[in-house]
Amino acid sequence: MTQDKITIGEVARPHGVGGTLKIIPLTDDVRRFEKLKNVYVDGKEYAVSRVSVSQSDVFLTLAGVSDRNAAEAFRGKSVQVSRENAAVAEDRVLIVDVLGCDVRFEDGESVGKVSDVLQHGAADVWVLEKGKKQILFPALKRVFVAEDYENKIVVVSRDAFGEVAVYED
Repeated sequence: MTQDKITIGEVARPHGVGGTLKIIPLTDDVRRFEKLKNVYVDGKEYAVSRVSVSQSDVFLTLAGVSDRNAAEAFRGKSVQVSRENAAVAEDRVLIVDVLGCDVRFEDGESVGKVSDVLQHGAADVWVLEKGKKQILFPALKRVFVAEDYENKIVVVSRDAFGEVAVYED
């Protein structure tokens, strides 16, 4: 089951007096914000009037949000886009599609379910839950054998997985 809205950021705070919102981006490429025409906050659609992006900061001005007081009501809220507006390169996948996947070895043995994806460097780290244990592994191409995100199944190489996985109690 795929979600029809994808969270792309969170409102940190108002910025200035004109209703602009400072956004904490939840994407690996903040330049994606420059293409936005509409976003959703609390299920309500807003037209994007203006976007300003620096290396890590994103500022959005939404139609109908014209002063600091109006912007204050957005603090801490998620900013979403419809799935069809969440452009993803062919060799990439949205984190929301990874969460809940059953990770298995080639022989069908379940390794665990993806409960989180950590982004701390060169490779994302997938967190798997199996019973009360956690298993972490970097999402390296050499680990994956097959991916079926629609059916929430990911197959990994037992050997490659064994080389990189970290088991926690």
